[in-house]
Amino acid sequence: MNSRNYQKGFTLIETLVGSAIFLLIAVSGYRAFSVLMEAVNSSQAKLAATELANEKFEIIRNLPYEDVGIQGGLPPGKLVRTETTTRDNFSFIVETTIRSIDDIFDGTIGGNPSDTSPADYKLADLSITCSSCKIFSPLKFTTLVAPHALETASNNGALFIKVFDTGGIGVPSASVHIVNTNTSPDTIIDETTDNDGWIKIVDAPPGTNAYNVTATKSGFTTDQTYPLGGIAGPTPINPDATVVVQQVTQTSLLIDRASSLGITTKDETCNTLPNIDFSLTGTKLIGTPAVLKYPTQNFTTNGSGTFTLSNLEWDTYSFLLTSALYDFAGASLLPSVVINPNEGKNMEVVVTPHLDKAILISVEDSVGNPIDSAEVRLQKTGFDETKNTNSGTCATPGQVFWNGLANGTYTLTVSKTGYQTYTNNSLSMSPAWQNQKIVLEP
Repeated sequence: MNSRNYQKGFTLIETLVGSAIFLLIAVSGYRAFSVLMEAVNSSQAKLAATELANEKFEIIRNLPYEDVGIQGGLPPGKLVRTETTTRDNFSFIVETTIRSIDDIFDGTIGGNPSDTSPADYKLADLSITCSSCKIFSPLKFTTLVAPHALETASNNGALFIKVFDTGGIGVPSASVHIVNTNTSPDTIIDETTDNDGWIKIVDAPPGTNAYNVTATKSGFTTDQTYPLGGIAGPTPINPDATVVVQQVTQTSLLIDRASSLGITTKDETCNTLPNIDFSLTGTKLIGTPAVLKYPTQNFTTNGSGTFTLSNLEWDTYSFLLTSALYDFAGASLLPSVVINPNEGKNMEVVVTPHLDKAILISVEDSVGNPIDSAEVRLQKTGFDETKNTNSGTCATPGQVFWNGLANGTYTLTVSKTGYQTYTNNSLSMSPAWQNQKIVLEP
C-alpha cells in the first residue's frame, strides 16, 4: 500500500489578499490614532490658549485705566497690538483690540440725550491663533474694563466709518486702516468692520482732515480718504476725516468685488497679432476737477497676443491703441468698456497697419448698447462711401472703420430704421486716428 504525504499551505493569491487586508486595517488604525492624537493636541492647545487669555486679562485689569489701550492706537495705552508668545510648547499669536464703548444708558454722543463723555468703559478683545498647531480654530475672548472715577466732559470726538458695496449693503469683515499723524506718537488703528460694515471709534482726538482711512478686503477693491494736496490734488472728493470735540464724524468708503479684463489683439482676418501696445484709462474721479483714480496705464500684449488685467475696479475704461505702426480698427466690445463688480470680460481688438488718416465710428443707443447694421455714410468732395456697422470679418458690434483717408472736412451720416438720423457736416479728418461715438435716439 502506497502512502502519500499531503502538505497544506497558502497560495500566492491568498497571501496577497491577507497582506492587503492586514495593511488596510493597520493604516486605518494608524489614521484613527493620528486623528485622536491631533484632537488631544488641539484640546491641550486650547487649554493653553485659555490660560494665556486669562493671564492677559489679569494684566489688563491691573493696569491704570488710562493705560488700557494700544500703543499708537485709540484709545492710546501701553498694550501691544500683536505679539507672539509660547505656552506649553505651543506658539500663539495674540491680537489685542481695545475699544472705548459709548453705552446708551446715559445717552450717546450726538444722540438725544447727548453724552458729552461718550467713552463710558473699554472693551478688551483678544484673538488667539496657534501658528504651530495642525488643528486650531482662532479663539476670541472679551472682557470689559470700567474706569475707577466719575466721568468728566470729553475733549475728544467720535469717528464712525461705514464700508459698503455698490448695492449700498454694508461689507462685514473688511479691514480698515486709520492713520492720524497729527498726534504724538502717530495714531495707527487697524480694525475690522462689524456685520453691518461699521467701525465706531469714540474718544478720538480732534483734528481737521487728520484721519486717513483705507478699507479693503480679500478679493475686493480698495477705497480710501485722501489728504489735501496729495495724490487726489488740492480738493479730494473724499478728503481725510475731520473729528470735532463732542461730535460724531461719519465717513463712508465704497468697495466691491474685483473684476478682470482680458485683451486679445488680432489682425483684420482675425488671426492673433502679438506684441501690440495699448493703454487703458478709467473715468472714476478722486479729486476735482479731473484727478482720475485709474489714470492712463500702458500695456503690451504678449507673444500670444493676449494680456489680462486682474484686480480691476468697476468703472468705465477707455481702450486706446498706442503703437505708432497700427490703428485701432474695432473690437468685440465698444471702446468705452463698462466693467461691473465681480465681472470677467474679454475683449478682442482688431488692429490694422497705419495708413494716412483713420477713423473708428461707434454707434450705440441711449443706454450704451451697440447698434448693428446701422448705415454709416462718409463723404466729401471726391469721396463718398457707405458701410454698415459690424459687417467685417471679425466681430465689431456697433462699429465701422476707415483708414487711408485724405485730410479735410467730411459729412458723416448715420441712420437705422426706428432711430433718428444723425448728421455732422463738419467732421474734421486732421487727427491721425480718432474715434467718434454716435448715440442714436429712437
